[in-house]
Amino acid sequence: MKAMRVAVVGGGIGGLTAAGLLAKEGHDVTLFEGGPTLGGKAQCVRVGGLRFDTGPTLLTLPDVVKGLFERLGAADLLPPITELEPQCTYRFADGCGFVAYKDVERTAESAGELRPSERRGVHGFYAEAEAIWRAAGEPYLEAPFEGMAGFMGRVAKRGVVAMARGMKLATLDELARAHFKTDHMQQFVGRFATYAGASPYEASAAYALIPHIERAYGVHHVQGGIGALVDALGEAVKRQGVKVHLNARSRYTRDARGYQVGPHGGEAHFDSVVVNADPLDTLGRGSEPLSLSGYVLLLEVDGRPPLPHHTVLFSRDYRREFDELFGGQLANDPTVYFCNPSATDPTVAPADKTGLFVMVNAPALPREPGAYERAAAAWELQAERVKAQMFDKLLAHYPELRGRMRVVGQRTPVDLAALGAPGGSIYGFLPHGKFGPFRRPRIRGCTPGLFFAGGGTHPGGGVPLVMLSGRFAAEMASAHLRRSA
Repeated sequence: MKAMRVAVVGGGIGGLTAAGLLAKEGHDVTLFEGGPTLGGKAQCVRVGGLRFDTGPTLLTLPDVVKGLFERLGAADLLPPITELEPQCTYRFADGCGFVAYKDVERTAESAGELRPSERRGVHGFYAEAEAIWRAAGEPYLEAPFEGMAGFMGRVAKRGVVAMARGMKLATLDELARAHFKTDHMQQFVGRFATYAGASPYEASAAYALIPHIERAYGVHHVQGGIGALVDALGEAVKRQGVKVHLNARSRYTRDARGYQVGPHGGEAHFDSVVVNADPLDTLGRGSEPLSLSGYVLLLEVDGRPPLPHHTVLFSRDYRREFDELFGGQLANDPTVYFCNPSATDPTVAPADKTGLFVMVNAPALPREPGAYERAAAAWELQAERVKAQMFDKLLAHYPELRGRMRVVGQRTPVDLAALGAPGGSIYGFLPHGKFGPFRRPRIRGCTPGLFFAGGGTHPGGGVPLVMLSGRFAAEMASAHLRRSA
């Protein structure tokens, strides 16, 4: 096939994936990144010998990542990937705890300590989560979503039972209540809606496929963090001959010859464009509700306290927390997540230090200019209040941290908005409702030769899904270019 010129606008994981695969096909690919570094929201910072991820902190579906590096002829660049067991520790407001493992029997045993009947609940829940994955998850991820007809055709191959199961799905919270009696385990299930920035009381039970994926394929840590994975992917893409321009905030316009892409005044002609940015505004959907944002603290801790790799400290009233967040308010009692990568990876911290990534959910900022400016200015005061709440919760569960923690960095919704996230929303589109996932912006743009990649489009957020979006965008762009040649 004749080599064509392709521009990739945005150097996040989705854009890097698309750029590398298109170059592998023989196309002349140029990547324009508006910031000084690649990675998009998957950034890494170094402070006093500590290495912090400030975006994603875990990896699922590692075969997607390994397969991409193999296709790019860059398996030698991929950092070591370690499977975690246990996967995550959960602590609750009443002092109870629960630990999730890849081994479902160990998970059931831990749940049984909350209430003996929850052992049976674990087995029933994971069986249903696997059925949801087979019926809806696999067909949703195996090809670009171009409409319900194509998707239902893929579902139909799984049989009429799969089709019936999909139509019966309720909310994630209702699924949790069908299997578990304790608030603790219902919160555990509900947490997976936040992987899409959604509420478990409004999001589809289809999100139960996420705990199934974690159980079936494991939760993994990349040595050096996700930032090291981004560095390796950047090198892999350059190895394929992609021309990378940093600090090159670019626009794209279509004309009779194709697309003019590049920084203002320096646009060049391209035959196709892959945009690694949230597509809501481009598609005229900028007024739609947004998924959650977040507030992150980066903490330096003296010594190496025996903290788990991944931990969630739940709020006392989960429903109230989400009512407040989607009402535009910070939660009065927020759930706190923290990641301690040095529990697994000695390369991310000196021997006498620990670096903690600590996060709470936050509402997205309003998008109207005046309201946005007021909300952004208010974050300076709000951050102090939320920071105090986060410290209080950490110390309530881990009093050995008292006097040993120092804040060395933070990320607010304002910082996320500066990276291009609409309203600072981590995932952009809010997938509430039974058919919420199917209303996610599609990869194919509204003009020929325009495609989107990233967490704001199909199939969604998280490193492997964003890589899939980049792969699908590359495949669709290649098909367009073949027709145009």
